[in-house]
Amino acid sequence: MPTAVVLNLPEHGHMNATLPLVAELVRRGERVVYYSTEPFRERLEAAGAEYRSYGDPSIFRPPAHTGGLYSVMAFAIALAERVLPVLLPELRAIPPDYLLIDSLCVWGNLARQALGIPAAMLGSVFVTDQLRMTVEDMVRLAYRDAPKETLLSGIDALNTYLMTSQRIDRRFGTRSPNLVEFFSSRQSLNVVFTSRYFHIAGDAYDDTYKFVGPSIEPAPKAGPAASGPRPLLYISMGTIFNELPEFYRACFDAFGGAEYRVVMATGKVDAASLGAAPENFELREFVPQLEILSRASLFLTHGGMNGVSEALWHEVPLLVFPQHGDQHLVAARVAELGAGLVLRPPDIEPAKLREMAARLLHEPAFRAAARRIADSFRAAGGPQRAAGEILAWSRR
Repeated sequence: MPTAVVLNLPEHGHMNATLPLVAELVRRGERVVYYSTEPFRERLEAAGAEYRSYGDPSIFRPPAHTGGLYSVMAFAIALAERVLPVLLPELRAIPPDYLLIDSLCVWGNLARQALGIPAAMLGSVFVTDQLRMTVEDMVRLAYRDAPKETLLSGIDALNTYLMTSQRIDRRFGTRSPNLVEFFSSRQSLNVVFTSRYFHIAGDAYDDTYKFVGPSIEPAPKAGPAASGPRPLLYISMGTIFNELPEFYRACFDAFGGAEYRVVMATGKVDAASLGAAPENFELREFVPQLEILSRASLFLTHGGMNGVSEALWHEVPLLVFPQHGDQHLVAARVAELGAGLVLRPPDIEPAKLREMAARLLHEPAFRAAARRIADSFRAAGGPQRAAGEILAWSRR
C-alpha cells in the first residue's frame, strides 16, 4: 500500500480543502499519514487519515503580523526550526512514498530536500509564479504603499528569516526559499484548490499546475431557521483575526431593523460585550457556514480563500473586509471579476456599509459574476480529479 504524508499548516483555511482529497486517496487504496495538531485529529481520522502530532498546538497560533509578507515568513521559518528535528526522524521511520505539502508549509519543502522524497504541492491559497515574477517584483507589490511602521517591521522580520533559515540550512543541508519561492513552493506537481479562471493570472501557469477547484463538502442540515422573505446577510470574519468589536457594532447600526435577517459569527469576541443586538440579528460564536451560505443573499467576510470559495460555490455576492496577508489579494480578485466589493477603513461607517450591501443585493451583475466563478469551480474536477492527478504523478 503506497504511503503519502501530508505536511500542512494546522489552520482551518489550509486544511479544509485537503480533507475530501484525503478521503478520496484513502478510498483508492493509499495510506495517508497527516501531521497536524490535536484540535484537528477527529476530522482527520474521520477522513481516513492516520493522525500524527506536530506537538504543542499553541506554537502555531499566528500573531497579528505587522511586517507584511516578511513577517509571515519569519513566523513560518521559526516553526520549521522547532518542527524539523522531530519530524525528520519520524519521516525516515515511516517512510513515505511521497509527500503532499501545503504551499506555505516551509518545513514541508525543507523536509523534501533533506530526505530526497518526491513531493507535490497543495495550494489552498493563491500561489506566486516564480517563472515570471522576481523577488524585486514581490517586494514592490508587498511594500510599495506600505506605511513606515510596516516597512520597519518587515526589515526586522526579514533579518529574522535570514538568520533562522541559515541555521536550518547549515544543520540539514537544505536551501531555504527566497520571497517568491516561499509563497509558491513549486514542485513537479502542483495541485491548486481553485479554478484557473478565479486564480490571479491563471492562464499563465503551465501544465504542472492542476487547478482542481475548491473541495466543498455537503452542507450540514442544522442552522438558524428561515424567517420570511427578507434577504439573509451572513457576517463572519473567520477563525483567527476576528477580534473586531467596533466593526460588529457598526454592523448593528448598518443592518439593524426589518430589511435584513442577519446571522453573525462573533468568534473570539464575547457577544455580551457588544451591547444589545438588534432583533433581526442572530449572534453565534460558531456558525455552520456551508448551510448558511446555501441560503444567504450576501456574505460580509474577511476574505479568507476558504470562505470566499464556499460563498462563490453557492453563487453568493461578497462584501470583503480583508484583514491580513492573502486576504487582500482574494478581495481584489473578487472585485476584479465583478462578484463583490472591497470594504476598507473608513468604509465601516454604517451608512457606507448599507450603501455597499444594497448595491450587491440589488444589482444583478454581482450575482451573475459569482455564478460564472461557481461554474468554473464545478468544471474543475474537485477532489476526484486532484486524487487522480496525484496518483498518476506518484506512479511515474
